[in-house]
Amino acid sequence: MDYNSPQTERQQKAVKQARKIFLLLLGSGLLIGVIVSIGVIKLMNYFGLTEKNNQIEIIQEKLNQ
Repeated sequence: MDYNSPQTERQQKAVKQARKIFLLLLGSGLLIGVIVSIGVIKLMNYFGLTEKNNQIEIIQEKLNQ
């Protein structure tokens, strides 16, 4: 299908709506990804998984508090 060909008004509205929905889903997916990644980083820092020490001991200390 040639997208540069003349389209009916209904087709133009459908394409515009599809673009709007696509951008909305893309933006919301990116936002959710950022929020989840920040949460994962905070959890890793909390449990000491980013430190070079023995992680098992650090996790056990955190869980026993």
